[in-house]
Amino acid sequence: MPRRRTISVGTCYVDNARKVAREVLAANDQTVTFYTYHLDTGNSCGSPSECTRQDFVRWADHEATPFELARLQLQERERDAHPAALDPRATPFRSEG
Repeated sequence: MPRRRTISVGTCYVDNARKVAREVLAANDQTVTFYTYHLDTGNSCGSPSECTRQDFVRWADHEATPFELARLQLQERERDAHPAALDPRATPFRSEG
């Protein structure tokens, strides 16, 4: 896990162990609001949730890859709002160490 990470609204982050992704709806210095999705099915887990920014950064293993994005049934936007999901040549997230 990177020591410092920018949390970007509209970006999806993944927890490998839990096999879930979180789509960030809103973020500030204190909290992050997000939808959660099962990576196996792509389905949403329901209503938006919220946690502290610190907990979100600790939770997220990496930004979702184009392959992971393509599997999600995103709530807030059409799939084409995530061009990386449609472009197999897109560069995967690289964390700063």
